Amino acid sequence: MMAMMKSSTFEMAVEADLENLSILSEFIARVMREIGADERSLFEVQLAVDEACTNIIQHAYSGEGGTISIGCQLADDSLVVTIRDQGKPFDPNSIPPPDLGAGAGERKVGGLGMFLMTKMMDEVSYGFDAQRGNELTMCKKLRRLK
Repeated sequence: MMAMMKSSTFEMAVEADLENLSILSEFIARVMREIGADERSLFEVQLAVDEACTNIIQHAYSGEGGTISIGCQLADDSLVVTIRDQGKPFDPNSIPPPDLGAGAGERKVGGLGMFLMTKMMDEVSYGFDAQRGNELTMCKKLRRLK
Protein backbone atom coordinates (compact mmCIF):
# COMPACT_ATOMS: atom_id res chain seq x y z
CA MET A 1 0.00 0.00 0.00
CA MET A 2 1.28 3.45 -0.87
CA ALA A 3 -0.06 6.98 -0.94
CA MET A 4 1.52 9.94 -2.64
CA MET A 5 0.67 13.60 -3.12
CA LYS A 6 1.76 15.67 -6.13
CA SER A 7 0.14 19.13 -6.17
CA SER A 8 -3.55 18.19 -5.99
CA THR A 9 -3.06 14.58 -7.05
CA PHE A 10 -3.42 11.71 -4.59
CA GLU A 11 -2.68 8.07 -5.48
CA MET A 12 -2.93 4.71 -3.75
CA ALA A 13 -2.71 1.04 -4.67
CA VAL A 14 -4.03 -1.90 -2.61
CA GLU A 15 -4.51 -5.61 -3.03
CA ALA A 16 -7.99 -6.42 -4.36
CA ASP A 17 -9.44 -7.80 -1.13
CA LEU A 18 -12.72 -6.89 0.57
CA GLU A 19 -10.78 -6.28 3.78
CA ASN A 20 -9.01 -3.35 2.06
CA LEU A 21 -12.26 -1.46 1.36
CA SER A 22 -11.87 0.32 4.71
CA ILE A 23 -8.36 1.47 3.71
CA LEU A 24 -9.76 2.89 0.48
CA SER A 25 -12.60 4.57 2.38
CA GLU A 26 -10.10 6.22 4.76
CA PHE A 27 -8.00 7.33 1.78
CA ILE A 28 -11.04 9.00 0.16
CA ALA A 29 -11.97 10.68 3.46
CA ARG A 30 -8.42 12.03 3.86
CA VAL A 31 -8.37 13.36 0.28
CA MET A 32 -11.81 14.92 0.58
CA ARG A 33 -10.93 16.66 3.86
CA GLU A 34 -7.59 17.83 2.45
CA ILE A 35 -9.36 19.59 -0.43
CA GLY A 36 -12.07 21.03 1.82
CA ALA A 37 -15.08 19.08 0.55
CA ASP A 38 -18.28 18.95 2.57
CA GLU A 39 -19.43 15.79 4.38
CA ARG A 40 -22.21 14.97 1.89
CA SER A 41 -19.76 15.01 -1.03
CA LEU A 42 -17.35 12.90 1.04
CA PHE A 43 -20.05 10.30 1.72
CA GLU A 44 -21.17 10.18 -1.93
CA VAL A 45 -17.63 9.71 -3.26
CA GLN A 46 -16.86 7.08 -0.60
CA LEU A 47 -20.02 5.14 -1.55
CA ALA A 48 -19.27 5.28 -5.28
CA VAL A 49 -15.64 4.18 -4.77
CA ASP A 50 -16.73 1.38 -2.40
CA GLU A 51 -19.24 0.08 -4.96
CA ALA A 52 -16.68 0.27 -7.79
CA CYS A 53 -13.95 -1.50 -5.82
CA THR A 54 -16.34 -4.17 -4.52
CA ASN A 55 -17.34 -4.89 -8.13
CA ILE A 56 -13.67 -5.10 -9.16
CA ILE A 57 -12.87 -7.52 -6.35
CA GLN A 58 -15.91 -9.75 -6.88
CA HIS A 59 -16.29 -9.60 -10.67
CA ALA A 60 -13.13 -8.37 -12.42
CA TYR A 61 -10.85 -10.48 -10.23
CA SER A 62 -13.51 -13.03 -9.19
CA GLY A 63 -12.09 -12.91 -5.67
CA GLU A 64 -8.74 -14.29 -6.89
CA GLY A 65 -6.67 -11.22 -6.06
CA GLY A 66 -4.92 -8.52 -8.01
CA THR A 67 -4.28 -4.82 -7.53
CA ILE A 68 -6.59 -1.83 -7.47
CA SER A 69 -5.01 1.56 -8.16
CA ILE A 70 -6.90 4.71 -7.33
CA GLY A 71 -6.02 8.27 -8.18
CA CYS A 72 -7.80 11.46 -7.14
CA GLN A 73 -7.19 14.78 -8.80
CA LEU A 74 -8.72 18.17 -8.18
CA ALA A 75 -9.78 19.81 -11.45
CA ASP A 76 -11.40 23.22 -11.00
CA ASP A 77 -14.28 22.56 -8.59
CA SER A 78 -14.50 18.84 -9.29
CA LEU A 79 -12.77 15.79 -7.94
CA VAL A 80 -11.81 13.27 -10.61
CA VAL A 81 -11.41 9.72 -9.27
CA THR A 82 -9.73 7.18 -11.55
CA ILE A 83 -9.75 3.50 -10.58
CA ARG A 84 -7.63 0.99 -12.51
CA ASP A 85 -7.36 -2.79 -12.39
CA GLN A 86 -6.05 -5.64 -14.52
CA GLY A 87 -9.10 -7.88 -14.08
CA LYS A 88 -11.64 -9.05 -16.66
CA PRO A 89 -13.02 -6.33 -18.96
CA PHE A 90 -16.46 -5.01 -18.15
CA ASP A 91 -19.22 -3.46 -20.25
CA PRO A 92 -21.30 -1.17 -17.99
CA ASN A 93 -24.00 -1.07 -20.69
CA SER A 94 -24.56 -4.80 -20.15
CA ILE A 95 -26.01 -4.13 -16.69
CA PRO A 96 -29.76 -3.49 -16.84
CA PRO A 97 -31.06 -0.73 -14.57
CA PRO A 98 -32.44 -2.10 -11.29
CA ASP A 99 -36.19 -2.47 -10.87
CA LEU A 100 -36.62 -0.09 -7.95
CA GLY A 101 -40.39 -0.55 -8.03
CA ALA A 102 -40.18 -4.26 -7.23
CA GLY A 103 -40.52 -5.41 -3.65
CA ALA A 104 -37.44 -6.52 -1.75
CA GLY A 105 -38.40 -10.18 -2.16
CA GLU A 106 -38.94 -9.80 -5.92
CA ARG A 107 -35.79 -7.80 -6.70
CA LYS A 108 -32.81 -9.73 -8.01
CA VAL A 109 -29.69 -9.64 -5.83
CA GLY A 110 -26.97 -7.25 -6.98
CA GLY A 111 -27.03 -4.82 -9.85
CA LEU A 112 -27.17 -1.66 -7.73
CA GLY A 113 -23.45 -0.79 -7.96
CA MET A 114 -23.50 1.04 -11.32
CA PHE A 115 -26.84 2.63 -10.43
CA LEU A 116 -25.43 4.03 -7.17
CA MET A 117 -22.23 5.23 -8.86
CA THR A 118 -24.20 7.18 -11.46
CA LYS A 119 -26.51 8.63 -8.79
CA MET A 120 -23.70 9.67 -6.41
CA MET A 121 -21.31 11.07 -9.02
CA ASP A 122 -21.82 13.70 -11.72
CA GLU A 123 -20.01 11.75 -14.46
CA VAL A 124 -19.03 8.09 -14.77
CA SER A 125 -17.08 6.62 -17.69
CA TYR A 126 -15.36 3.32 -18.30
CA GLY A 127 -12.66 2.22 -20.69
CA PHE A 128 -10.57 -0.86 -21.35
CA ASP A 129 -7.15 -1.12 -22.95
CA ALA A 130 -5.42 -4.48 -23.44
CA GLN A 131 -2.16 -3.06 -22.04
CA ARG A 132 -3.47 -0.82 -19.22
CA GLY A 133 -6.55 -2.83 -18.24
CA ASN A 134 -9.81 -1.42 -16.91
CA GLU A 135 -10.17 2.26 -16.11
CA LEU A 136 -13.21 3.72 -14.36
CA THR A 137 -13.33 7.52 -14.13
CA MET A 138 -15.84 9.26 -11.89
CA CYS A 139 -16.23 13.01 -11.47
CA LYS A 140 -17.88 14.83 -8.56
CA LYS A 141 -18.63 18.56 -8.54
CA LEU A 142 -17.70 19.68 -5.05
CA ARG A 143 -19.47 21.77 -2.51
CA ARG A 144 -16.65 23.31 -0.51
CA LEU A 145 -16.37 24.20 3.14
CA LYS A 146 -13.48 26.63 2.65
